[in-house]
Amino acid sequence: METTTRLILPEVIEALQTSPEDLVGLTEELHPADLADLAAALSPELAQKLLTVLPVDVGARLLENLDEEHRSKLFANLATKELDKAAALTDEMAHDDRADLYATLGEDLRAELLEALGEEESRDIRQLLSYPEDSAGAIMTTDFVALPAHVTTQEAINLIRQNASDKETIYQAYAVDQNGTLLGVVSLRDLVVSPADRTIAQIMNPNIVSAPVDVDQEEVARLIAKYDLLALPVVDRHHRIAGIITIDDAIDVVQEEATEDVQRMGGVEPLETPYLSTPFWHLIRKRAPWLVVLFVAGLATRNVLEHFSQSQIPGITKLLWFVPLIVASGGNSGSQSATLVIRALSLGRLESTDVRKVLLRELTVGLSLGFILGVVGLGSAAVWETTRFLPMVLSVGCAVVCVVTWGALVGAGVPLFMVRLGIDPAVASNPFISSLCDITGLILYMEVAQLFLG
Repeated sequence: METTTRLILPEVIEALQTSPEDLVGLTEELHPADLADLAAALSPELAQKLLTVLPVDVGARLLENLDEEHRSKLFANLATKELDKAAALTDEMAHDDRADLYATLGEDLRAELLEALGEEESRDIRQLLSYPEDSAGAIMTTDFVALPAHVTTQEAINLIRQNASDKETIYQAYAVDQNGTLLGVVSLRDLVVSPADRTIAQIMNPNIVSAPVDVDQEEVARLIAKYDLLALPVVDRHHRIAGIITIDDAIDVVQEEATEDVQRMGGVEPLETPYLSTPFWHLIRKRAPWLVVLFVAGLATRNVLEHFSQSQIPGITKLLWFVPLIVASGGNSGSQSATLVIRALSLGRLESTDVRKVLLRELTVGLSLGFILGVVGLGSAAVWETTRFLPMVLSVGCAVVCVVTWGALVGAGVPLFMVRLGIDPAVASNPFISSLCDITGLILYMEVAQLFLG
């Protein structure tokens, strides 16, 4: 919570308990995001009272800025007691935000609210809710400026002036024909500086970037970032404009997708709610599967050690001293490669067809890193070994080079292989890569040692 919000919180609580009508003056200078922080810090009863006494347009902005969990609970409690007030609030909200809110409500409450709304608003919400989750259609807003291509710039400015208060943004307007087909885009700047008698068709940019309604939201964010767009139009299969996705929504998508990738790379299934709000057993369900898989996979190292400890390799006891050092080096190398490759894939800077280039690059990098660590390992072995100096030193040094190189190849290759299978590469988490490198690296180490000492 911001310092200003924290300072004003006691006054807000006192006003809610004694004279709620004073709240309008007390909070009128606050940004909607700060109001949302206030509502989140209040008890459910006081938060609901705050939402009730604020003007409808201010309350709508507050709801738009609340996180999903608080917004859903607060709004559902209000709707069960004051249905008309709740409907009025959502009528003022941005179309995409209110559709997201309605998606979290129970079916019965949602049906009641849709009945309380006007026909146009109800139809708009149902349409947005019909699109697949995490698709462009699900995150777009239908609050956009569409201009007939034949109108003049002066007529277009008048149209925008009349409807500006109801639109998400007016900085970009979209030229359409009589069927709603997207023809081009025109900026507010172009409208202002162009002669009044020029038509939209004459000043628009026909080379417009758009996205289908069913494309994944991650692709939408990538397009907005690539082309530096303020908003991206979303079209149906007939190329009719259905809505737009603004840059603030793209930032939310980037944050959401990055959070999911980071959690998967840590060996955790993505959480749908904030960490502190996630129920205890839900956290267990999200974390236990990977831990069990990795634990069972780790048992393979016991079998490998048992097999080689029973062999006749001279100095096997001293070789085991270096096991943690060597397998950790391979796991760390693999985790580094996996992190770099997964991130490059997420940003679209690598394709699944780049396997040969990536593996060749990681082979040379792995060999170089392995040589650096091998020198360190060689020196460590030289300090501790006196009886079979040269074979033991070479065993450790060469094993480090092999294991680190192998780790780099595994860390880069597994995510690329998963992409070829149509699986999110983030599933190739660092714990998974590290465990795989531990097992295979241990086998490599023992085989190298057997070569020099056997």
